[in-house]
Amino acid sequence: MEGDKRELRKKILRVRRSLTASYRQKASWAILARLYELEIYQQASSVMAYASMPDEVQLEELLAHSLGQGKRMGLPYVIAKGLMGAVRLPDMESLVEGAYGIPTVSEEKRELLPAGSFDLVLVPGVAFAEDGSRLGMGAGFYDRFLSEREPQARRIALCFDCQLAEEIPMEAHDQRVEAIITETRFIDCRRGN
Repeated sequence: MEGDKRELRKKILRVRRSLTASYRQKASWAILARLYELEIYQQASSVMAYASMPDEVQLEELLAHSLGQGKRMGLPYVIAKGLMGAVRLPDMESLVEGAYGIPTVSEEKRELLPAGSFDLVLVPGVAFAEDGSRLGMGAGFYDRFLSEREPQARRIALCFDCQLAEEIPMEAHDQRVEAIITETRFIDCRRGN
């Protein structure tokens, strides 16, 4: 199974990285527009997002929009090997360049949020299938985070159409998402569409 996951991860990452920057930006705007229309997002008072890598759906505008809406925003923070928590994003000025060039909250403003803090978690991933199965980067951070710290949170994946897979090999510990938003589709994973 791990070999299947590795092959699928390589294939999808290759395709995602081949998208042009202008396509990624236009597609990201379309994805965020769909998210903003959802009642689940509108009613969420606390949202866990992430600072995007260059080839992912771009979320900087979402972070600013959510803060402007008065939502409490969280970003991932690696606490220890294999363990992730969330830090509060007080404002956009608090973002600094972190590991791998990914923005993070500056050390002097870093406030670790307690478990169970979020109504909604925007879950990153390499690939997703319509049944809500997810393929991450392989370290298991989000699987542990969702099952141990945020089991009550609603889960939505934001991804490009090219990241949708027919099927994703799942193991017992792998966590699913409830919905997927792409530049052309909204998929309710609990209903099969």
